[in-house]
Amino acid sequence: MLQAVSAPLYRSIAVAGVLLALTVAQVRAGQAGKTHHVRRLALHAVAQPGALYLTAWSHGPVRVRVEGELVPLTFKTRAFINDGCRWQGTETLVPRDDHSYAYRYDETILGCEDGAIPYLKTPRTGVVTILP
Repeated sequence: MLQAVSAPLYRSIAVAGVLLALTVAQVRAGQAGKTHHVRRLALHAVAQPGALYLTAWSHGPVRVRVEGELVPLTFKTRAFINDGCRWQGTETLVPRDDHSYAYRYDETILGCEDGAIPYLKTPRTGVVTILP
């Protein structure tokens, strides 16, 4: 009687094990061609004296996850500035080659308090390089 109960149970466990192994193999095969790297990006752009930039690079190189070839990237930073306005800085990176991006920074005023006098916008361009 014990064999009648245990035989189907062992078969079910064996089938489940085979299915699990096949699923793991398929997932690994699908990821085999993809390379995931965390890269450090360095910004090279001229800053206007006294200008305030809402940038992802405010604390040094930025870390991003890169899979395969480079793709365009966008960083958006929002802040309420002491001019009485809420601003958004948008940084756009477009691949130039395998090791660098063309960089563009633009600002948008999202809204201001009554009587606020917004600062001047400070767009800029530059290059972002991938650090070794």
